[in-house]
Amino acid sequence: MPAFTIVTTSATQGSDAVEVSTLSDDFANESEALGYSRRMAEEMVGMAHQLSLDFDYSTVGLYDGDLIDEDIDPSHAGFVGAWVLDEEGVAFVGAEEFREGDAEPDAV
Repeated sequence: MPAFTIVTTSATQGSDAVEVSTLSDDFANESEALGYSRRMAEEMVGMAHQLSLDFDYSTVGLYDGDLIDEDIDPSHAGFVGAWVLDEEGVAFVGAEEFREGDAEPDAV
């Protein structure tokens, strides 16, 4: 089973604090890892609504490989893409578009 690493980054408006967490796990394939990371992103949006939080910058990034002990960011070769979170929900942005920073996310 291939390993994937998921990195959640969450910041709320009006706060300088950013929370980052990383987990690595084995999945049957990239599609399963993508679905799992989407569910994580949707749960984060749901929790934000319950707590009446507004997102400033929040993502759930997906990386190919077990990268738990590495310093990773979207410039890493294993970066697959990220779920971008806002008040409307989640949208997936592929690695190339995310790095360019000016493309619209694919609504999912």
